Amino acid sequence: MEKSKFLIGLVLILLFPYVNATTSGHKWPKTSKHFVLVHGACHGAWSWYKIMALIKTSGHNVTAMDLGASGVNPKQVLEIPHLSDYFSPLMEFMASLPAHQKVILVGHSYGGLAISKAMERFPEKILVAVFVTAHMPGLTLNATTLLTEV
Repeated sequence: MEKSKFLIGLVLILLFPYVNATTSGHKWPKTSKHFVLVHGACHGAWSWYKIMALIKTSGHNVTAMDLGASGVNPKQVLEIPHLSDYFSPLMEFMASLPAHQKVILVGHSYGGLAISKAMERFPEKILVAVFVTAHMPGLTLNATTLLTEV
């Protein structure tokens, strides 16, 4: 429950400039952004439903991913022998984006590893990545190293 309150508070803080601009008579930005939300371990896209509503009402596009064997993803846990299989829905989504489109990746918990891998494979399609209390590989321990060692 505390984590949920923290996440909601964080998103509200991030969206405050837009809300403030609206109440002071300014219009929304003409260019909408595309947010891609990646859940943590033992969760699914459903865990972002409140955040999705806030982002959509702010005039942006939002996609919440179900990683392998999570949420409504049809794969079973035993069909996911490697992390690359777990991350494949996100990788397939990123590959399907038009070359000119850039997204804002948001990862929570274990989703941080997934967005790290996407950052390595699709750097040209990512505007920014946000790690919300997420695993964040660094220079000496990148996502590719983690995937080969697990």
